[in-house]
Amino acid sequence: MTSNPDDAAAPATAPATPGAANRFYTGRPPVHLRDSEHDRDIDDHTAVITSVSEPCPSIVRITARIPGAGTNPAWRSANVAIRLYLSERYGNHTRVYTVRDFLEDTGEVVVDIVQHEHDSPMMLFSRDAHVGMEFSLTGPRVHFTIPPREQDEPVALFADATAIPALVSIFDRTDGKLPGELYLVAGDRAAVNEITLPGDLRLTHIDPEDTGDPQPLYTCARALENPTSYVVWAAGERAEMASIRSYFRDEVGMDKSRVSVAGYWRIGVGNDEIDRARKRFYERKRAEGAKLEDFNDLDVGI
Repeated sequence: MTSNPDDAAAPATAPATPGAANRFYTGRPPVHLRDSEHDRDIDDHTAVITSVSEPCPSIVRITARIPGAGTNPAWRSANVAIRLYLSERYGNHTRVYTVRDFLEDTGEVVVDIVQHEHDSPMMLFSRDAHVGMEFSLTGPRVHFTIPPREQDEPVALFADATAIPALVSIFDRTDGKLPGELYLVAGDRAAVNEITLPGDLRLTHIDPEDTGDPQPLYTCARALENPTSYVVWAAGERAEMASIRSYFRDEVGMDKSRVSVAGYWRIGVGNDEIDRARKRFYERKRAEGAKLEDFNDLDVGI
């Protein structure tokens, strides 16, 4: 469902609802990690929503214009992340999202908000979203992509539903064929069907309702024949991603330049707790002299 154009006359900011912020208040201040090293390649922006749609049952898709974005070539990169700074209505929380697409001609980003049954700041934000609504963000933060490879060298990709925007962004910027395997765990088949696969990439779709395996991607990784013949990219739940990284790096013995793995979320752990752990880890490493590129998010103890 696309927003009614008349929504452009709605308030530019989210409506005030008594007590809305209180139900998302955790008793601790939101985590804001800001310093010159962390922020050296990103900027503060105010985005304006230009479209809201529901392309499939599990997703609210927001398109938003970012003034001046067209002058920064980083927005055109694959797998770009932004951090949303939510207003008081949403408890002043922050959340990181991958840009599914960047529309260069209009300076717009396309962001998918995966829907959940439980209430949360982002579920309220996605319900509130309308054309003309403004929100704050920082970006663009260019995240990892598929490791460098020879032209015909196969890839092994492991992802859950939270990584679909990253996959789409990477595939849209892939020239020619991408031989190899994609193992994707996602419950919404419509979201899977939206993905345009590069040539020679074989998809194995796993519906979580059809398996009792708590780590189906890790199981697929271990079953991969001749693993050293692949370059590896993986993104999803942190514990499972750590298992996948450990398998390819420690058991198989692959060089870190051939294995790119990221954890987006953690079973049983809230986003704020993850961000606090990240901040502690970052500040400790910075005190030891590390730079931003020296950090690996999976090394954060969560």
